[in-house]
Amino acid sequence: DGEPNPAMLQRYHDYQLKAAMYHAYQAIQLYIEEPFTAHLPESLFNIARFLLQALQIESPPGISKVSTLFALAKQSRNLGAYKMARTAYEKLQTLKVPEAFREHIDLGCITIRSKPFSDKEDVLPLCYRCSTPNPLIGGKEFKCVACGQPFAFSYHTFEVLPLVEFAVDEDISLSEAKRLIEKDTGSSSSAANAGGAEVMSMGDEDGFDAFMDLLLQFEPG
Repeated sequence: DGEPNPAMLQRYHDYQLKAAMYHAYQAIQLYIEEPFTAHLPESLFNIARFLLQALQIESPPGISKVSTLFALAKQSRNLGAYKMARTAYEKLQTLKVPEAFREHIDLGCITIRSKPFSDKEDVLPLCYRCSTPNPLIGGKEFKCVACGQPFAFSYHTFEVLPLVEFAVDEDISLSEAKRLIEKDTGSSSSAANAGGAEVMSMGDEDGFDAFMDLLLQFEPG
């Protein structure tokens, strides 16, 4: 009948989350077990954050919370997210961990106390809709704490992608919507000489930025 089936849609989202978790955990497992990793520290940090938040929603078999927290603690410390590292070490102390991890965890718990009780601002995930920095570990939904915008992740680095969902007005047809999206915004680029240097300026001559103007008028809700 063409109507969406809520049960099947929910089942799809459940399987999609599990697939993403297993895909992410492969990088964590290789990082823990292998001497070298192909992933950058920032990627491992984002992967571990994603997994830890996803484990609040679903706990698939084979995904170790201890390994995830261990990787998160180490990469958080490396990237200056000391508050996150301290939280990860505290949670590890409440879990049954392998003997091979025990010395590293005990030493990490002691040395992290000499670091600031804060995270660097540049590691906080940013909402590309309302520009609000979000906590490193959110609730049971991957969305902005301020405006509720769902986060879209890169399944390679697990960074939040600069994508914003929008809905087309019901009065606008599909063909008209495509035409408007592809339409030139009216901004122009020009090259000029300034002090002997070639300078390219983009946007309206009066400096008006329509996107920034709308962003400043945006009210979270």
